[in-house]
Order: sequence, then structure tokens, then C-alpha cells
Amino acid sequence: MRAVDRAMGWLTWILQAGGALVLVFMMITIGYDALTRHFFARATSWSMEINSFLMVYLALVTAADTLRRGEQIGIGFLAERGNPALQHLLRVVIAVVGAGFSFTIAWRGWLMARDAFAYGERVSSAFGTPMWIPYGLMPVGFAVLGLQFVLMVFARRKDIVRSDYG
Repeated sequence: MRAVDRAMGWLTWILQAGGALVLVFMMITIGYDALTRHFFARATSWSMEINSFLMVYLALVTAADTLRRGEQIGIGFLAERGNPALQHLLRVVIAVVGAGFSFTIAWRGWLMARDAFAYGERVSSAFGTPMWIPYGLMPVGFAVLGLQFVLMVFARRKDIVRSDYG
């Protein structure tokens, strides 16, 4: 179990590092767009589109690391007041439901990305981003999130999954 947890740790770290790079890129491009709009009265044709899709990356692809660290928003009323057996049961139920939801969305996202690629769908803008790129973020983000939920199901020790998930 520790090897799987270690591999998941590396994967989520890589995706989180990608999120940091995305955030830096977004700051630069939004700043550039604001400057060109202000000083030259000319906005870029691509900044809004690209940064909208990068927001999807930040929200979806980094979610597993947020869950792994226990930094997600949770409602702990029942989990905090119950005995350890109830707390464990709640963690398992939350993890099973979360994994089921995540894998379902990952599957649907894969179908959307596949179809967008097959039909050559593009955003109707000057930049014309292929839609399979933003759609492809859904299966990646939700599959990794689902794997993290699966790890929660099997976690018995605090050192495997470092959160109360309550």
C-alpha cells in the first residue's frame, strides 16, 4: 500500500506543479492582455479563451492533491461527534461515493473528448482551440481524484492518507 501511496504522491505532486506553472502563465498572459488593452486599446484574441480553459485545469486536475492533503472543504459535524467506528464508516462511505462519482465523470469526460477529437470540434473564436483539449482535462482530473478516493477506502493508518475526510 505504501508503494501505491508513494506513486500517487508523485503523480499528484506533478499535477500540482503543473497547476503552479499554469497559474504563473495565467498571471503573465492576463497582465499582458491588460497592458495591451490599456496602452494600445487592443486586446489579445486568445487570452480569455486560453485562461478559461486553464481555470478548468486548476479546478479539476489539482483536486486529487487537495483531497490527499486534506485541504478540501468538508462538513465534520457527524464525523467529529461519532465514535471511531462511525468515523471510519463515514470515511469509507464518502470515499466509495466519491470514487464512483469521479470515475463516472472521468468516463463521460473521456467520451466527450474522444467525440470532440473525432469530429474536429473547435471553439467558435478567432483562436479556435480544439475542444478535445479542455474536455480531456475532465477524465485526467477525475480519474486521479477517483484513485485518491480508492486509496481512502483502503487506508487504515494516518500515514497512508493524511486527512480525516470528515
